[in-house]
Amino acid sequence: MKKFNKLFLPLLLLSSMLNADDKIYSFIGIQTSASTFENESAPTFGIKYGKQSNNYRTSISYNYGEKGSNYYQTAMMQIDTGVLTRTFKDMAFKPYVGATIGVMQQNDDGLIPTRDRGYIYGANTGFTYILNDAVDLDLAYRYLKTSKLENIDKIQDVTFSMHYFY
Repeated sequence: MKKFNKLFLPLLLLSSMLNADDKIYSFIGIQTSASTFENESAPTFGIKYGKQSNNYRTSISYNYGEKGSNYYQTAMMQIDTGVLTRTFKDMAFKPYVGATIGVMQQNDDGLIPTRDRGYIYGANTGFTYILNDAVDLDLAYRYLKTSKLENIDKIQDVTFSMHYFY
């Protein structure tokens, strides 16, 4: 648990550094991903909660994926910042880059059931398309490395999300 707290503390501190003059928007969302765990691909589904300003977005998410006797669960925290913000200022299309940290569990309910737990960290990039004041769509790529997982060294995701702002 101490290592988990050490992983999340930096992102919590970064997210607290949002400019106080920026308006903060809360959002909830759903997402689906095409995830590759080593040599195995599996669809994953998840939920998100976060806060966003004009320059930054922080979120926490839970994702679940299943393929055959394997199933995967992740809990992640992500912080993103817009890139080329002046170029895309008056457009609904917004590119971003960010960082992700979290925890993962893989269970294999095969002949010899196993459970593998560890940490994940990495980078992400993507594009957000703002539909209106309440909804945006997000297409992202995320590359994650693992720590303390025996069977998985890296994860690659292509994710589609929909966020509702309130």
